[in-house]
Amino acid sequence: MKQWNKRILFVLAAVLSVALFITACGGGDGHDPRAFQDVPVGDWRTPFENTVNVTAVGDQGAHWTFEGNDSIEDSPWTRLFYDELNIQVEFLWTSIDEYETRLNLDIAAGNLADVFFIPSGVSLLFYQLQADGMLLDLTHAYRNYASQRIRDFELVDPYTIQGFTIDGNIYGIPRYYYGQIDQPWHLWVRNDWYGAAGSPNIRTVADLENLARTFMDDHGAAYGIAVAYNLQWLFRTAPMFGAYVGDIHDHQYFWMPDETGRLRPCISFPEFQDALAGWARWFEEGLISPDFATMTNARVEEDIVNGVVGIQPWWQWWGWMNGPSIATLQGDDALFYPHNLPTVAGDRPARGQIFFPNHGVHVASADFENPAALMKILSMVDHMRGSPDANLTDEQIRYFMDGDREHAMTSTFSIIDPHTDMVQFEYVERAIRTGDSSQLFTSGMLQKYSQSMLWLNHRDTNGIGAFLQMGFDGSAYARSQHLFDNGWTIQTALWGLQPAEFQAAGATGDIILEQATQIIMGNRPVSDWPAILEQWYAQGGQLKEDIMNEMFGN
Repeated sequence: MKQWNKRILFVLAAVLSVALFITACGGGDGHDPRAFQDVPVGDWRTPFENTVNVTAVGDQGAHWTFEGNDSIEDSPWTRLFYDELNIQVEFLWTSIDEYETRLNLDIAAGNLADVFFIPSGVSLLFYQLQADGMLLDLTHAYRNYASQRIRDFELVDPYTIQGFTIDGNIYGIPRYYYGQIDQPWHLWVRNDWYGAAGSPNIRTVADLENLARTFMDDHGAAYGIAVAYNLQWLFRTAPMFGAYVGDIHDHQYFWMPDETGRLRPCISFPEFQDALAGWARWFEEGLISPDFATMTNARVEEDIVNGVVGIQPWWQWWGWMNGPSIATLQGDDALFYPHNLPTVAGDRPARGQIFFPNHGVHVASADFENPAALMKILSMVDHMRGSPDANLTDEQIRYFMDGDREHAMTSTFSIIDPHTDMVQFEYVERAIRTGDSSQLFTSGMLQKYSQSMLWLNHRDTNGIGAFLQMGFDGSAYARSQHLFDNGWTIQTALWGLQPAEFQAAGATGDIILEQATQIIMGNRPVSDWPAILEQWYAQGGQLKEDIMNEMFGN
């Protein structure tokens, strides 16, 4: 009996010691970091009294680098959230190039993290999850705990957040976008060949065609203008003919009112037939490759880098894509420089097409207890990346941003100032022009300035992208800003997520891509386009047009 009592006493002592250990570590006071925590009085920077645990998931770029033993799970950013806000972020998983697949698997299994990001490419997931009751209403948390800076983004763009507001309640916080200045496309022209041709004005479509022929005749270019099989690059030249085309390969369209006020896709306007006729002429004359219908984007990029072609329609970030390779293989003077898209008449540049640019949405699972913590994290990331009040030192910028480390957190917790790139261009352009960089106040400004100077002063190819984007008079951003300053832009009427009802229409873009390709290659006449449109309307296009007018008309 005495021996048995000793065993009982030993077990009781062990249990007591474990209880004391738990209490000493903070677990014995009833604090559960996953349960609801009172939100402290004060602004978004005021830390929680007790630690809050937030689970998240994230994508991960193969090019992200961390120092020492750091990782996306334990980085300068996660330590910042803990040290400054008393929020412990735990990543359940991160994925390289498979984020959307992993997210869908979690949704199917019902294993959602507390907070996650829905990319724009799968935006319909937002509607599905909200309808299934799997998303948390964030209205109160957003209005009371997000920073004033973030809430002021609604003043810049009051419509985007409405796409994530259902029956007056906010179920997602949009990521917004870097600025409409990013959207207009330009003609990128090989500069040494252009100079050898006498640097002619490219005001009309005829001017462009003549330059393409000159490159073929004088420099051995195999064809004049680089386009690929999916027609995206070619369709982005449509404004030269007064036509506007969306990313049809993603089954999107550019919507405008006709003369009666009814919203219609611009592929149904007569100007699109003018564009088809122009492209068919380009194909017949060899100004686009005879193999374009089978050429992947990668194949065309090889042609550009290897000196096979000297003109490409592209986004403002062309310099990061091909600049270093061309400078290395063809020489510094072989870089492609941006030019305005011309028009048939040549009286002004072609209009810049503006699409709904939101980059996705931040959401929380329905059972997440601490949405205020999400708002504090979003506010902290925005403050560090974009606020002039952050006053980061060079060391802090290196600590948080180098090695693309900012993307280790911003891909999951970033709200983007819709004026970011316009403001960045203004400040960086001034700093380069005056030589005074003291007014640059964000890491992005400092990066773009220093990269531009790398190219200007040292011909370091790491600076080509920033230089061509904003580093000189006539840069891509300068040309885009000129379009905005003169009102030479045009905006689609679909200013929001694609309606969920579009799904019932199916993949309506396929017939457009297939038949436009046949017309361009001369296998069908342009006069067949009205009949092709009838097919498009019958196979789902009419449903899309009706939905557009019901939701976005007037």
